[in-house]
Amino acid sequence: MGEGEHRGFIVSEGRQVFKVSPIKPGQTIQVFLTPHWIVEMGGKVEWRLEDPDGASLKVSSQTNPEVEPSFMEWTSNSEPKPSAYYIHVLGSGGVYSGEILGQYMLQVVLWDQNDGDSGTDAPETYEKAIFLPVSEPGIYLFDENFISSTADVYDIFKINIKPNHSLTLQASPLQWQGSGQRGNVSWKFLNKSFRLLKGGNCLFPQTTPFGIKIFHPQVKMDTKPALFYLLVKIEGEASLIYTLEAEMKEGR
Repeated sequence: MGEGEHRGFIVSEGRQVFKVSPIKPGQTIQVFLTPHWIVEMGGKVEWRLEDPDGASLKVSSQTNPEVEPSFMEWTSNSEPKPSAYYIHVLGSGGVYSGEILGQYMLQVVLWDQNDGDSGTDAPETYEKAIFLPVSEPGIYLFDENFISSTADVYDIFKINIKPNHSLTLQASPLQWQGSGQRGNVSWKFLNKSFRLLKGGNCLFPQTTPFGIKIFHPQVKMDTKPALFYLLVKIEGEASLIYTLEAEMKEGR
């Protein structure tokens, strides 16, 4: 099963399983599940998102007469991990086994990440951090960065600044999604020794930007660029699309 809308019946004591594949490196799945009840009383449906090994990734349930869509989301990171998803639909609460309790609509969306215009998800370790291509003078905009409190908790970028060059960097929350319960994104700008130079936080659903300006001075005849890291972390029941805008110039 791939992207699109899929419909089925909610059956008491019944289980339906859908496999979603293939999954690309760094790809995100979003699943919207909506029940439409036939019975007047009773009835429950549980949705599970699992990996190929049977590990539970997300779980959601609704009881008659709830009809608001449930939302489940997961990111494969850049391995990919997982390489497929299994969506389980489990019905219960009927008068007898096999009773049709209602119908459901299942909408699956798969989309590729493009953190830092890399075409994939920014890794979650400093060793594998994505280089932002901003070392030459100019203005750069990266407007498709994504982070989620499910499997994509961290985005880490590396930035090189040449001697006698300055970087002005701004990160801006653009589009929040989720329940917002304790949703928070934190920004940390660190040097190559992982010393924090500046940090900031933004709570769901605010769009307050985070900014920093760094100058790497010329030291004697040293022409080696300085290495810095930008770490983005999200907490709570939320996901976020955010932009990065950078200006590199010679001198201060």
